[in-house]
Amino acid sequence: MEKNTLLAVVLSVVVITVGFMLQNVFFPAPAAQQSTVAVQDTTPAETQDQNSGNTTGQVSEQAPADTTQTSQSAASGIIDAASGFVPWDGENQPPLSAAPVIENNHFVVTFSTRGGTVASIKLKEHLDNGQPLEMVQKGKSDINAFELYFGDNNVKPLQDLMYYSKPDENTIVFYRNFKIRGDESGAYFTLKKTYVFKPNDYLLELKVALENSVNQYLPFNYNGYSYTLGYGPQIGPYAEKLNGRYEYRRYYTYSNGKRINNKLKTNDEQSLTNSVSWSAIVGKYFTVIAIPDSTNYKVTFSNKQVEGVNITSQMFLSRPLIKSSKNEDVYRFYVGPKLKSALASYDKADKNGFGVQDLNLEEVIDTSSILGWLEWILLQILQISYKVIPNYGIAIIILTIIIKTLLFPFTHKSFESTSRMQALTPKINELKEKYKDNPTKMNTEMQALYKKENVNPMGGCLPMLLQMPIFFALYGLLNKYFQLRGAVFIPGWITDLSSPESILSLPFTIPIVGWSDIRLLPILFTLTMILSNKMMKNPSTEAAGGDSMKMMTTLMPVMFFFIMYNSPSGLLLYWTLTNVITVIQQKYISKKLISKKS
Repeated sequence: MEKNTLLAVVLSVVVITVGFMLQNVFFPAPAAQQSTVAVQDTTPAETQDQNSGNTTGQVSEQAPADTTQTSQSAASGIIDAASGFVPWDGENQPPLSAAPVIENNHFVVTFSTRGGTVASIKLKEHLDNGQPLEMVQKGKSDINAFELYFGDNNVKPLQDLMYYSKPDENTIVFYRNFKIRGDESGAYFTLKKTYVFKPNDYLLELKVALENSVNQYLPFNYNGYSYTLGYGPQIGPYAEKLNGRYEYRRYYTYSNGKRINNKLKTNDEQSLTNSVSWSAIVGKYFTVIAIPDSTNYKVTFSNKQVEGVNITSQMFLSRPLIKSSKNEDVYRFYVGPKLKSALASYDKADKNGFGVQDLNLEEVIDTSSILGWLEWILLQILQISYKVIPNYGIAIIILTIIIKTLLFPFTHKSFESTSRMQALTPKINELKEKYKDNPTKMNTEMQALYKKENVNPMGGCLPMLLQMPIFFALYGLLNKYFQLRGAVFIPGWITDLSSPESILSLPFTIPIVGWSDIRLLPILFTLTMILSNKMMKNPSTEAAGGDSMKMMTTLMPVMFFFIMYNSPSGLLLYWTLTNVITVIQQKYISKKLISKKS
């Protein structure tokens, strides 16, 4: 392999490796204000079903330790949430721990009467291991989606059972009366959580209504916030780990026409007090987006560890003080795929059931800021190919053939230039030996030789470097194109082009690398790369480069093997086929050059 060509390939390896490490660092995170408040226990003493984790509705009459402070606070109409609230049903029977369900064309939503929360949101049209994808990943924890905290997210959520009614098939209302623990005045407040769905929307509406029984401010004030609504502890699909390439969680906010990536460290939390149009937890293919009303909520993102959950990604909306006796806040949540067709429907009122517009939810979709235009062109070719033969594996093959055909002039020029440089190797070595004590004279003579033979020493490198933008654009496209998720190429082997394939699952994990599957595509990719390198070798070049040259030509495929072992099968399919076509083109060009010489 000619040295300049080798240099270009080594440079490509370095660029690719660094690119993988930096692809999540394109946008610097803005400074965020960290909320530091003490955690206080606000859960009333209550009997709990040890098997189900639901409260039975029996409330302890035990008063808080400082009853004098509680009474004084109650008299003023404001109470610290840490003092606690207890259900007050009057003569009504306590609610039952039933699990109501609502279903539309996109969701199957299972509720919990414990706090009027959502225990499960399954996406009917999107599968995970053959089952509807779960968007409330709670592990072994008792945390549900849409938990309500009287205060900010540092207090314990409401755990009491609530009554519910279903005014229609798309609406469910949870409600219950509460009073301040230790307050004997008879005053209470009513909490209502109303969930509204539409038949054809990934959007849902949640109304949180609070009303005091007396004409006084609602008794909530914890660190300047009345209550907090949370989503967590994790969105779907389930992931063993988040490596930043093949699955990730990002935290976006959108304000004043600009999306901001709020970066969290491990076991971290960030709070934003500036007004936002929406906030989102974003995965590779799915997202949860919170669209609040015009109130200036504090948005908190957290990946702090939660017992019973492998990895957490939580979002909280904290409501500023309510200075009235009655209040209702309206939230909307998009829970679904990162599909532009679904997200963009909330930009036009006549395209969705809620009549909302200009939400710009499609801004959660990750695109290349530099090569987005090239990704778009390649996507059009892929989609046209899929229309011809509706199999995305075959569509990738067609795309690969088209790209290699278009790039053939560059490949031909690169290989031809490399061959000419290889032919000049003996003369170059003579000049090096002759002028080894005079580098200036040696360089002058070598330039004269290149000019006489009409050879550009960088001719083998530049065509390869020109192909790098296409490589990166294809990596971006095939690594995140939604339609490849779950797309089957070869049944029984490549069953999901967005995930690594497997020919054998091991009963153990290989140490150091952490692999638990044997994959065929990375092996085929490496072998075809070795074959391509072997065809480009020249004995005189190899002799000039010595053992280091031989080592590098072997080391590069090995490096790629480890880097790309867990890559999506669609991406490896493209690369493997590219190597095969390259080998065929090299054989064709070699025969053509030999026939010219003869």
